[in-house]
Amino acid sequence: MIKKVSSKKKKDLVRAIKNPNRYFKLDFGRYGGEVAMGEITKAQYDYWIEKGHDEFSEYMSQLGFDMHAANKDIPKEAQFDREFYEYNDICHLSGPELAGSQTLTISECDKDGHSIQDEDGNFIQDKMIDVDDFKKYKIKTECVGDHHTGSSSCKDKYFMFGQYFNKGGWYTEEIITTDHKGLDLKKLKINYENADGFRVFYDIQYDGYDYYLQEDSTGKSSAFYVMAGESLLW
Repeated sequence: MIKKVSSKKKKDLVRAIKNPNRYFKLDFGRYGGEVAMGEITKAQYDYWIEKGHDEFSEYMSQLGFDMHAANKDIPKEAQFDREFYEYNDICHLSGPELAGSQTLTISECDKDGHSIQDEDGNFIQDKMIDVDDFKKYKIKTECVGDHHTGSSSCKDKYFMFGQYFNKGGWYTEEIITTDHKGLDLKKLKINYENADGFRVFYDIQYDGYDYYLQEDSTGKSSAFYVMAGESLLW
């Protein structure tokens, strides 16, 4: 008895013969930004921790426009002489945030990145996955850097935290090529760093290969503050 082959399997077979390779783009939205953490002096810390977050944020924002004016009435030992992202000996990150509010969009395309149609002439729909569902789809995530008052990178230092918070999208510029079976979600992995609770990544791995992300976003807000490592507070 000859076993019947389903119409779906027939379509998949035809597709595999005609197109042995398939192509995909990844896009992350909607929030992310740039964050830097760097060591400062005890004098800088003492002065600005007393002034408070709001005054320090205003000072750092002004510093980016007119450093001389920003430092006019600040004691020399408490002054900063460059913008926040240049204080980066602890970490400097830029990319989407790994948080529950984020969505990964997977788009199938041709080898040139253009939208494609299926055998029936319909455009292939994007697949959207919330970050909270990554475990369900066996998408791997790993923290490769942890930076906070108790971490080894910060616990013995006075340091500042600076952040630009952006809204938009981050996408793989290089197209991901697979075999005819398509994208295997279990081969996706995101390595991120945790900057005082702000989890940021700048690339995604597929099957062990790094795909770097390009940014298309606009600035929404900023945050600046000074902190002391745990070992300095006892």
